[in-house]
Amino acid sequence: MQSFLQGRINLVKATRGSSLSVTREDLELILTAVMSACAACRWPGERIDQKRFVESLIQFGSPELHLDVGTGALLELGVISESSVGKFGQEIRIFTGDEIDSAIPDMAQRYPKVSTRDLKQASYANRIYEWLRCGYAHNYLAAGNTTNFLPSDGPAQISYIGRREPDGTWVRDARFHLDYLISVAQEQVATLLKSRLNRPDQWWIDQS
Repeated sequence: MQSFLQGRINLVKATRGSSLSVTREDLELILTAVMSACAACRWPGERIDQKRFVESLIQFGSPELHLDVGTGALLELGVISESSVGKFGQEIRIFTGDEIDSAIPDMAQRYPKVSTRDLKQASYANRIYEWLRCGYAHNYLAAGNTTNFLPSDGPAQISYIGRREPDGTWVRDARFHLDYLISVAQEQVATLLKSRLNRPDQWWIDQS
């Protein structure tokens, strides 16, 4: 399985620069399927797909790749207001995750009224699952406040661009960068064990 999944990552790397008619959606679908397969190998079973997907990224990945909390995701969840995020909530210009996202302890200090569970819901690990894995698996489209166009051309894990709705409210559309998703998938495959794991007493996403 490990060799097969590594082959899917190699396919993405080779295809992205080729002359084949392939979209980012095609490549992201493959990468998130690889991540999901790794989680399923670790914790087989039904009706735990989201929990084990996020658990796998958190437990078997570098903290800097998966523990950051997306400010755009917090806005989407409705647990913070536009006024609480300064320029990010009021400008159309492009932002990257390095500018406005941070790890859970930092975001907990920044937004003390937001629960730990909500911060985890807005984590990159969970957003990759809900925006990409679920979106592509069910509709072949990214879900949530995402954009089909990459806001930033520079290196980043995620980048955002603002959009004003007809009612005057702002929406911050996000896009995970392909190089970042490749790194996430690569970590999952590299740490894949041959034996399954016992389920945790409580999944990370459920811990408050």
